[in-house]
Amino acid sequence: MFKALNKSVTRRILFYFLLVSAALIIAIFFAFEEAGKVAFKNMEKEKAEVMMRAIKPSIAMNLYLGFTNKVQNIIDDIVENQSNILGITVVKDGKVVASKVKKESYDKDYFIITDTIFKPNLKEPLGRLHVIYSYEHYNKLMDKYEKLIWFFLGGITVMLALFSVYLDQLLSPLKKIALALRNYSHKDPLKFDFSKREDEIGAISQALESMQQKIINHNKKQENVNKQLEQLVKEKTEELKSRFYIDTLTMLPNRFKLQEDLEELEQATLIIINIDDFKEINDLFGHKNGDKILKTFAQKLRGLFSTNYPRLYRLSGDEFVLLFNRSMAKSDVEKFLDLLAEKIENMVFLYGDKELSLRTSMGAALSKEGALEKADIALKKAKKLRKPYEIYNIDDKVVEEQYKKNIEWIKRLKKSIELDRVVPYFQPIVNVHTLEPKGYESLVRILDDEGKPIPPAEFLYIAKKSRLYFHLTKIMIEKSCEYFKESNCSFSINLSIEDILNPSMAQFLEQTIKRYDISERIILEVVESEGIDNYEVVSKFLFKMKDLGCQIAIDDFGSGYSNFEHILKLPIDYIKIDGSLVMNIETDPNSTIIISAIVDLAKKKGIKTVSEYVSSKEIFERVKYLGVDYVQGFYFAEPQQFVEKECLVD
Repeated sequence: MFKALNKSVTRRILFYFLLVSAALIIAIFFAFEEAGKVAFKNMEKEKAEVMMRAIKPSIAMNLYLGFTNKVQNIIDDIVENQSNILGITVVKDGKVVASKVKKESYDKDYFIITDTIFKPNLKEPLGRLHVIYSYEHYNKLMDKYEKLIWFFLGGITVMLALFSVYLDQLLSPLKKIALALRNYSHKDPLKFDFSKREDEIGAISQALESMQQKIINHNKKQENVNKQLEQLVKEKTEELKSRFYIDTLTMLPNRFKLQEDLEELEQATLIIINIDDFKEINDLFGHKNGDKILKTFAQKLRGLFSTNYPRLYRLSGDEFVLLFNRSMAKSDVEKFLDLLAEKIENMVFLYGDKELSLRTSMGAALSKEGALEKADIALKKAKKLRKPYEIYNIDDKVVEEQYKKNIEWIKRLKKSIELDRVVPYFQPIVNVHTLEPKGYESLVRILDDEGKPIPPAEFLYIAKKSRLYFHLTKIMIEKSCEYFKESNCSFSINLSIEDILNPSMAQFLEQTIKRYDISERIILEVVESEGIDNYEVVSKFLFKMKDLGCQIAIDDFGSGYSNFEHILKLPIDYIKIDGSLVMNIETDPNSTIIISAIVDLAKKKGIKTVSEYVSSKEIFERVKYLGVDYVQGFYFAEPQQFVEKECLVD
């Protein structure tokens, strides 16, 4: 064979030509493949970076505002709708605040891009964004790309086999094409000079130009998608910002905007304007007309000021705020408030053919620190004193401290409810003859961090003001019934008039009594000292509980004023004599007279009497002498969390 090659130059040329051609084909294959890999990988990475830049502003805004649930929603939407994205994770302060990763991501080839999230309009880092991007699309492109390469190489092979005599002519354009492809970039499109030829070289050139055009079209399409996504994110961000900072009724900046603007100021003066008794307007004319009046009031109020400051905000339903960007003297604020009150007083609002006017109360704070809270304290003071306005001063510090204390107690109450620290303590009700307890009164306590009980005097008033009182009552009902469900002792639970007038509370009480089957042993104590204004509702409730089998007691009877009509008309089983009478029985003859009268009336009606606050032997002997049936107080026992469940039944 080698002798034949040596003798034949043509064969030798052909042999070496084929050998070189084979080597060249291999080189071209790897060059095409490598160039394609680099180009497509760069393209995928650029697409991923564009996607990351598109979603970062929205994520940064929501993360900065603390809306982690909205961050999660954005991530969920992008991961679900973008097939190339396998997962997104947002990290803040070393903790993952939002994350979404597709299950199939573990079986796919991918790469991860990480970038820093900055606070909106600031260069201060807020967190990190990690995007898992799939190579699936890249692999598909590479499959197509490799097929085209194989087609191209196949054409060369065919041409080499069929047209060996034209090797020089055929190899020259192929080398040019290979050289061009080695430096190929989709950003710098190639122009093939052989695409008009009708031979294989022309076909390869056309195929490459077609492939190149597809890549370019795909890039343009992806760029359009990214632009649309960026525009959508921008629009949604603006919409969110508008909703977050603008009051939808009056189109004024809201509380959030006020707080942001206040933080940016070095000095400030703040005035809260409250429309007095606006609830009456809603009740008389309806909420729709009330909203119209609020909008008109906001427009008239805004029309009073032509400069940038003061700025007007809507704080809440019928409250507005004026914010100055400087600290003003008290005399200047007084002059301003006098003039403003006069302007508001002269405002006229129309309802049909009727003219309405509004009365307002205002509170002002002269410094930035705690401005909103101080102005609110001044506003409450103005309302209490029935004055058009008040300016916060150092004398209001006590009110502010009480205000802060109330807020702290509300937090403690919520924490106690969440941590199950609201517990009943039980104090025995003792028969004056047997000196044995017939039952117990359930008294609410809150356990502190050390497990020590806190008496209700410290938190019950705040509980009623903050609407947490009903939670305490439900807990007391549930836990007291649970504790005495297998006992023969009677037990009493205190109910306020608010409890009785609350339909859901009355329903809960009835359901709990039936569930534990303790109707014949529970005593419902109604606090008589609160007064019974809605007598019909209270009477209906008590008769319903009586029909259920419960016993009824009137608590604190004899304090302040006592309506003896209650005893005559309501289904009363026990009268609990107010402790203020019992404590003074040894020194105040009037206490003896009142207790004696209560006991005498109770016996004639067949009602049992209970004397509270029996703290000494002398008091016990005295109330026993007056004919009281049962006693309760520290002389016999202090309230305990755990007591005996066996009682001496009368």
